[in-house]
Amino acid sequence: MTRAAEGLHAVDPMRVATRTISGLYNGATTRELDELSIRTAALLTGEEPEYSRLAARLLASVIAKEVSGQEIHAFSQSIARGHEVGLINNRLLAFVQANARKLNDAIDPVLDREFDYFGLRTLYDRYLLRHPHTRTVIETPQQFFLRIACALSEGVPQALELYLRLARLEYLPSSPTLFKVAPPMNSCPRAFFSTRRRTPSSPFIHGTATSHSSPSSAAALASATRACDPAAP
Repeated sequence: MTRAAEGLHAVDPMRVATRTISGLYNGATTRELDELSIRTAALLTGEEPEYSRLAARLLASVIAKEVSGQEIHAFSQSIARGHEVGLINNRLLAFVQANARKLNDAIDPVLDREFDYFGLRTLYDRYLLRHPHTRTVIETPQQFFLRIACALSEGVPQALELYLRLARLEYLPSSPTLFKVAPPMNSCPRAFFSTRRRTPSSPFIHGTATSHSSPSSAAALASATRACDPAAP
């Protein structure tokens, strides 16, 4: 708890820990303890907004444990598992396998700290890929962002630049793209971007391309559009 509260000067981690312990019951599992601590921190957000950041960090830790508990320790392993269970198409699998080392090294878990609780909870509940049978998530938030970037890019440099912009919440594709990009069967959602800063509490908002987009980011958008509509310019 103290580690998760690092840099959050208005947060009292012992207050969250004490309330969490008081809510425990005999036989509670570790996962239930984690969820209780997350809810406890989130409930304190009304008193101090920084508790939302604490709750998000606790949730990020839970997600990381859920993913690693399935022997998924790298981005390329997440993509391979997704392909294995029918959630990832051949094109994305081949792209990631061919560039696994560079892509794996690009993941920066520290960027999870950009989120507040509502944003990360929305991502966890609605957007992260889940195993179709166990319903456990098979990717972390940063692996999710890199997956989207790879699916919308034609090369590694382009994918890495786009990943950083997504992970920093500088702009994000619309929800249809986040849901449908790189599925096992070709599905062609339009990808719209905006460089208007997203708040971490509501990151998934439909935007439009702007003149401030970098050339490679704009190229990713154009590439995704052409892939879905061969008649597009």
